[in-house]
Amino acid sequence: MHRIYFDSNDGPDDDTYGLWLSKSIEDLAHIPGGPNQGMLVTIYMIGEIEMEATLEWNAKWDAWTARPVEGTVRLNTETWNPESLVGNDREQGARS
Repeated sequence: MHRIYFDSNDGPDDDTYGLWLSKSIEDLAHIPGGPNQGMLVTIYMIGEIEMEATLEWNAKWDAWTARPVEGTVRLNTETWNPESLVGNDREQGARS
């Protein structure tokens, strides 16, 4: 199942979560053939939670959203890999 980053504080207020953050868009871009309406995915927040959800296109926001599947919430114990962060402060400091 494809994994898509999300933030539980970001959504269009219709019981879905917005998938317009840069990490979300990056994860969506890794789906072979692209995301599809109704596709089942796992949405995750690093170090917090993850759950299954279905993808929905939101025309008003011109973006993909995720509708959680009830009863699938679980803890996520992953940690951020600082080397994978774009604009890593350590890397930028070394160039200055």
